[in-house]
Amino acid sequence: MAIETGTSQQTRKDLESQIARLNKIGIALSSEHNLNRLLEMIVREARGFTNADGGSLYIREGDKLNFIVAQTQSLERRNGKKTEFKSFYLPLTKESIGGYVAITGEVLNIEDAYLIPPTVEYRLNKDFDQRMGYRTKSMLVVPMRDHKDEIIGVLQLINSMDEHGNVVPFRKEYESLILSLASQAAVAIQNARLIDEIRNLFRSLVRYSAKAIDARSPHTAGHSGRVAKYSVRIMEAINEEKEGRFADVHFTPQEIEEMKMAGWLHDIGKIGVREAVLEKENKLTDDQMQVIENRFETIRLLEILRAEREKAELLAKGRLTGEAEKTIAERLQARLQELEDDLAFLKRINVPGFLKEEDRERLKTIAEKTYEDLQGEKHFYLTSFEYENLSVIRGNLTEAEYREIQSHVDQTLAILNKIPFTKDLQNIPKYAAVHHEMLDGSGYPRGLKGDQIPLQGRIMAVCDIFDALTAADRPYKKALPLEKSLAILREEAERGRLDRDIVELFIRKKLYEKKARFEDEDEDRENLVFRQSAG
Repeated sequence: MAIETGTSQQTRKDLESQIARLNKIGIALSSEHNLNRLLEMIVREARGFTNADGGSLYIREGDKLNFIVAQTQSLERRNGKKTEFKSFYLPLTKESIGGYVAITGEVLNIEDAYLIPPTVEYRLNKDFDQRMGYRTKSMLVVPMRDHKDEIIGVLQLINSMDEHGNVVPFRKEYESLILSLASQAAVAIQNARLIDEIRNLFRSLVRYSAKAIDARSPHTAGHSGRVAKYSVRIMEAINEEKEGRFADVHFTPQEIEEMKMAGWLHDIGKIGVREAVLEKENKLTDDQMQVIENRFETIRLLEILRAEREKAELLAKGRLTGEAEKTIAERLQARLQELEDDLAFLKRINVPGFLKEEDRERLKTIAEKTYEDLQGEKHFYLTSFEYENLSVIRGNLTEAEYREIQSHVDQTLAILNKIPFTKDLQNIPKYAAVHHEMLDGSGYPRGLKGDQIPLQGRIMAVCDIFDALTAADRPYKKALPLEKSLAILREEAERGRLDRDIVELFIRKKLYEKKARFEDEDEDRENLVFRQSAG
């Protein structure tokens, strides 16, 4: 039986420690899904593993290398802060050290980068050293291979340090360990990329679903996107507050992203609302109003016919005098004028607005009038459907239609509850379902009050109302001027319906015109492309 010497025992312990640390790093890499943080972590952990002063990471993209991460501990200590670095592209050739490793897949362990033999293809680019007053000496450069054994990038470590702070060559045993780490990192990068692609796909599906719903009516196109924008702007503004109620409130990027998605999806339930209701401009449509006009024209002709019959009967009896004929003509003229006035009145009140009490009484009188057809059957001037629609006191929707519009919130919740959102997006249904709730309990669908409505829901309520007031594309009203719209927001806050602090922040910081940091720069372009493709 072989007996381990002290040296071999120490070597075995060092190896076990390194393997354990490598496994720990692998677990950490697999749990980090933010690509930027992941890349920084890979370089940082590799440096720590080899006691390297510096490290770089390149990602292979087609025929280029994206120099995406650079860390140099000694320079950061010298400058007292982390050196700012902007990624840039390098041509994928064997002339650079990183390019050579990316193409060949070889591991390079260089003792002195300034003494690279002239017989090899790669050379050190000394620009960084000259610009920063640095001396690159030992280097360990390894390829990053994914699970398909394809090279997706290069991990480069610079200047391994001994316990006294001197630059020494990278130990031979580091090569296999860092190569193993690089392979784990490559898989983690691919996973993070895949997650990003899935997230981007989900965002696109969310956007285009919302746009498709909005596009059912040209009058609501863009509404969901604007509500999402305003909501994000308010959340960012809250993060900037140093005093007052919002001083201790901070929304994470994940919470802001969640709110953006909720804004995009808050009206998705309108898919279950009839287009005729969404598109309703007046109380009765043009076709429905034309039916009334045709009916009144029929009544007018019947009145004329009735007058002619009366004259014929008098003539047959020899009693058609000039005075009698004049009386018949005057009575006919009065009836025709009454019909014309009634029809003009019906057309006037068909436009959305407030129906006064005297107008309601006149409408009731007209609706109860009757006429006889040629068969002697009596009919009312208006049908019950026509009377119900024309008697709407405010706006243009009947109670049934208003309930149908309100039902979109319940339908939104039902649809969103069926989507298996990830944990960071799990509150989307809750926020989207309260955008019509008011602090005083006068909102719908559940009549929530005060703290029953989350802050995100209060934010969205302000944004939804503001966009409804200012939107130039609503069929039932013209867009209100900005100052009037802001005044209405304040009035609603004073009445206890909207959150006063949110309204004041929105107005004070002019968030209706300020672009948010989290807004997508190409969103307007996407809207244009969507409208063009839909048209």
